[in-house]
Amino acid sequence: MMETHQVVDTGYYADSVEWCPHTGYHDVLLCGTYQLEESPKEQKQNTEETRTKPQTRHGDVQVYKVSQDNGSYSLTKTAVHEMPGVLDIKWSPDLVNGSPVFGLVNSVGVAELYLVTNSEETDVGSTEVKVTKLTEVSVGEEVLGLSLDWSNRVSKSNTPMLTTSSSDGCVQVHQLTSGELTPVSSWKAHDYEAWITAFNYWDTNVVYTGGDDCRLKGWDIRQKTSSPIFSSKRHEMGVCSIQSCPIRDHLLCTGSYDEHLLVWDSRQMKHPLADTQIGGGVWRVKWHPGHAQLLLTATMYNGYHVVDTEHISDGKMDVLHHYDRDVSLGYGADWCHSNAYNNLVATCSFYNHSIQLWNFTIKNQDIR
Repeated sequence: MMETHQVVDTGYYADSVEWCPHTGYHDVLLCGTYQLEESPKEQKQNTEETRTKPQTRHGDVQVYKVSQDNGSYSLTKTAVHEMPGVLDIKWSPDLVNGSPVFGLVNSVGVAELYLVTNSEETDVGSTEVKVTKLTEVSVGEEVLGLSLDWSNRVSKSNTPMLTTSSSDGCVQVHQLTSGELTPVSSWKAHDYEAWITAFNYWDTNVVYTGGDDCRLKGWDIRQKTSSPIFSSKRHEMGVCSIQSCPIRDHLLCTGSYDEHLLVWDSRQMKHPLADTQIGGGVWRVKWHPGHAQLLLTATMYNGYHVVDTEHISDGKMDVLHHYDRDVSLGYGADWCHSNAYNNLVATCSFYNHSIQLWNFTIKNQDIR
């Protein structure tokens, strides 16, 4: 059973939602937005000036806190930080110098890190969240930053590495040291957009990438990155989502515009363990923070899915739940990390600029 608790209008188009993974901040949700500035009709003439003028993309990071009352959940917006269009957000899985930190990539080719702290109690007794910029680094000239991932999900570190990808097909790795991002490696990974990059959380020398050239690739950053350690053409369209399982070693999931969700054993990347068509283009994949068999997907034209990745029959996975309310291009999805909130999920829909707050009931047969 699924229940919708709230639908929030984000103003700008919403493309990323991320719950804070840290104790004391589990009620904090970030939403990233992105909107192309449209010129007035009288300026939309097909002239050389209008064709060559750079497009302006606005956006913001919106900070929400969730509250619970008699089994019902609601979000309250506590802050909005205006900036260029935001294409991806990820929290550092480990605290950095004792505080939560999140990173983002934006439409002007910059990766930025922000420090989050609880400020003084307000008059109504709730704690406000303070967001302070920590550092930034360019990921390329005249490119869009498309995705990012942290290395410290399994091996905890307050000097983690950050991998980013960009619209020119390049991938970058930086290390956070003394509050600054220092370069580790950068290379041309794909012929077209590098939609996604992700660490192998169990061996952070390995970085996975997916591109609009339909390739899923693995790279060892200790070696020369002139060639990958593997290159798969199993997906038939652009590869846009990858995540290593943080609970169970060797599990990897990938998604593509071809509408297929694949689960792999990272030790053998010739053939996936499971291949299920779930429709709509699989833009984001998120393993459940507490159950290794549950996977959440944002499928662009077909809502959001909770998938059982463990009980595979004939190479297919079961879809346990399918949520499709108020969806017009589903780009973002994430699990709330608090056990006190019963399988609470936030998702976001692009064209109707909204966040959906919902939860579902796990049946006994779902987790075995």
